[in-house]
Amino acid sequence: MTKDDLKRFRALDIDFYAVDLPDGGEDFDYFCTPVGAECVGCLGWDGIHFVILPGDERVFCVDPWSGEGKYVLPVGGDFREFLSFVLYCRGSSTLALLYGMSEESFRSDLVEMERERAEYAARTDAVLSVIAREFDLTPADPFEKVKALQTSFDPSELEFSDEYYDVLGLERPK
Repeated sequence: MTKDDLKRFRALDIDFYAVDLPDGGEDFDYFCTPVGAECVGCLGWDGIHFVILPGDERVFCVDPWSGEGKYVLPVGGDFREFLSFVLYCRGSSTLALLYGMSEESFRSDLVEMERERAEYAARTDAVLSVIAREFDLTPADPFEKVKALQTSFDPSELEFSDEYYDVLGLERPK
C-alpha cells in the first residue's frame, strides 16, 4: 500500500516544496542511503531525505550528518501515517530532526517554523489541504509514535552499499 500511496502522492498537482518534500530525482542517493531505497522527498539541505525500502511499509529519514546508527531512522509506520505527521508539523523538516529533540524542543521548533513560514502560510495550507483530502487524513502528533518507532528500530537490519563501509572505514558484514 505504501508504494501505491507514494505514486498517488507524486501524481498530485501541488507544490511539494511547500511541505519540504520535493522529489530528489537522482540526487537523493548518499553514502548512507540504504540499498534499494525509493525517495519519498528531500528537504533540499544537508542531504536529508525520506525513503521507503523494499518490502518495508515504514518511511525512513536518511540524514548524512546524524552519525552511525542514526543515519537512517523510521519516521512513520507507513506512508499515510508519515503524511499525517507532515500535516501536523506543516512540513517534513521537523520530522527529520525529531530523533535528537526533547518534547519541549519539538513543540518549540513547530512554533518557530510557523513564525518563519508566515509569509508562505497560504501556499502551505493549500498543499496540506489537498494532501488531507486526497488521502482522507487528519493531522497526527508524531512525537511519541516516532520516538517509539526509533527506539525499537534495529539499524543492523539495513543493507548498505560498499561506499557506506568505505566512507566510515568499517568492515563490510558477511
